[in-house]
Amino acid sequence: MTIQIFLQSELLQDIEALELPRGVTGKELRQAVLARLPAGTDVANMHFFIEDDDDDHPLDKRNEIPDGLRVHLHRQKGIDVVVRYAGRDVRRTFRPSATVGRVKRWATDEMGITPSDGAELMLQLSGTDIRPDTDVHIGALVHSPAKSITFDLVPSPRVNG
Repeated sequence: MTIQIFLQSELLQDIEALELPRGVTGKELRQAVLARLPAGTDVANMHFFIEDDDDDHPLDKRNEIPDGLRVHLHRQKGIDVVVRYAGRDVRRTFRPSATVGRVKRWATDEMGITPSDGAELMLQLSGTDIRPDTDVHIGALVHSPAKSITFDLVPSPRVNG
């Protein structure tokens, strides 16, 4: 029996799915995800994160690796995030494994935007028309040595008809 692990990284083009044996240890999981990085990557400088988890040692407290776990590898430990909306901006440092959805929830709450109004907004990379999906890790959008990202909160597209 196997489990599936989903990996994102600044060094990968897309989310990668790994199949590992059920009962895999944290050390084996780390080795398996490091093996998916491009050849020649300095793995000694890669930090391992679990999606939306702020723990420095995320595998130490887990007795079992769950099926469907989402992990991230990045050269930075933190990403400085700025979110701009209506002439205001909020700032915070997140782990690279923070999802775009988590950042949006934090920003709308920080700016006092009601949940119903927030549902009509989405994050867009500043200066572009790129609107990453809510499950994308911000670390997949920030390539080291850069360690910051700026988003604009913009209206979600409306479907008429």
